[in-house]
Amino acid sequence: MNVYTSDKIRNVVLLGHGGAGKTSLAEAFGYISGITSRMGKVSDGNTISDYGKEEQKRQFSISTSVIPIEWEGMKINVLDTPGYFDFVGEVEEAVSAAGAAIIVVNGKAGIEVGTLKAWELCEKYKLPRIIYVSNMDVDNASFRQVVEDMTAMFGKKMAPFHLPIRENEKFVGYVNVITETGNRWNGKEVVPCEVPEYSKANLQICRDTLMESVAETSEEMMERYFGGEEFTEAEIRSALRINVCDCQIVPMTMGSSVLCQGIYTLLDDVIKYFPSPENREVAGINNKTGEIYHADYDFSKAKTAYIWKTIVDPFIGKYSLIKVNSGVLKTDDVMYNIDKDIEEKIGKLYVLQGNKPIEVPELHAGDIGALAKLTAARTGNSLSTKATTIKFGKFEISTPYTYMRYKPKNKADVDKISQALQKIGHEDLTMKTVNDSENSQLLLYGMGDQHLEIIVSRLLNEYKVEVDLAQPKVAYRETIRKNSDVEYKYKKQSGGHGQYGHVKMRFSPSGDLEKPYEFETEVVGGAVPKNYFPAVEKGLQDSVLKGPLAA
Repeated sequence: MNVYTSDKIRNVVLLGHGGAGKTSLAEAFGYISGITSRMGKVSDGNTISDYGKEEQKRQFSISTSVIPIEWEGMKINVLDTPGYFDFVGEVEEAVSAAGAAIIVVNGKAGIEVGTLKAWELCEKYKLPRIIYVSNMDVDNASFRQVVEDMTAMFGKKMAPFHLPIRENEKFVGYVNVITETGNRWNGKEVVPCEVPEYSKANLQICRDTLMESVAETSEEMMERYFGGEEFTEAEIRSALRINVCDCQIVPMTMGSSVLCQGIYTLLDDVIKYFPSPENREVAGINNKTGEIYHADYDFSKAKTAYIWKTIVDPFIGKYSLIKVNSGVLKTDDVMYNIDKDIEEKIGKLYVLQGNKPIEVPELHAGDIGALAKLTAARTGNSLSTKATTIKFGKFEISTPYTYMRYKPKNKADVDKISQALQKIGHEDLTMKTVNDSENSQLLLYGMGDQHLEIIVSRLLNEYKVEVDLAQPKVAYRETIRKNSDVEYKYKKQSGGHGQYGHVKMRFSPSGDLEKPYEFETEVVGGAVPKNYFPAVEKGLQDSVLKGPLAA
């Protein structure tokens, strides 16, 4: 693969609900750009991005895959993400590395929960986005309904760039709103055609909306618009690019990934309207000066990078996926990991095409690549030179709340299971293990039941160890609701003076459920040595840990 400068790179993440067609779209990108000679299918388990055994078996994406494609002298790093919430950590990692997003919406199912989650992530990270309505070759798929629903939900920023042409209820072409021309698919070719009568009214509405957005980009354009002057196609596209990059306009287009219809135009729109890394900002902290360091994907600045994902695979090894934030990384560079306080020689540079590493001589600022066998590196670590130590902020990752108790089927595998879970934890930040000593159990945390089930399956298939999941024991907690007075006398005669103690205790609700208890002492009618008080409090500490479960 060729080396690309920052201005010729686009980092695009595919977002959307599970089953919307993200992986099929990524496969179509790969086929059209020449990576593959035939299109794979999710149902056949032979797509570029879903290369894991679990993904092939279950027929949906579990982890984020990177598919770099070359298109018209540009490099597009396509990040194919899972759609189900159990794997939201993978999505959050990919969004942190992306510069723009394609939100895939199923033309038949319409807006789903995953669509709204994708929109929220784009808003949070200020990502320019295109809405791609998939499965337009399927009966009952409605582009117009998706446009209306999205407009009702997110306002007039939704802008259809293309309108579908149907004949005999089949998707046969599209109308380009910008050029006001019709196009029809004839085999693999696109041929011009007349704009259907039924599309002309809707075309005029969509075009008027676009022209208003174009006019709002400057006072000069506004004056020309009100003066009735027509804009050239180059002026329209230039103004639309500004609006798309500022998230003022969200283009909407459609197609059929399986039939590769609408994919050419979508790739062209990615190049035309999405920003290159040099148009985006990124900043860290200079560890030596304490000042803000504006890396901003500038190739002329000191070398810095950020590890946004880790892959630990028993078959292909360990890869740290990086995004170069400034400078140009080259083979055999030595980088300083500020989080681990260690220098490591990066050796060879790769770009990953699914699970296939492709060696490259260098990576420019804004590009996404992979480093092999960095022993100390973890997801979220910052890499820089020792002379200019820069630390970048970590992206937010969802906290896992679903948990189950796990037990090794074979006690001899305890160490192997621990090592395997540690490796899985390096690449999956939403998985964690907890040793619950209070209940003498090991707990496995994840984002949902399906997530935990897949972890257990990976342990068996990839690491050859078995565990059983079971409902965890729960340490119930109780508190008192009324006042209570108790007393106890201790007498022991063993010659001499003997031993005698008289303790009265008063219990009452504290109202603070965060503290286990509050202890106060009160001496009445005599002097009690203070060194006795800790022994009484120790007895209380022991008693609050256990007791009868009262109804």
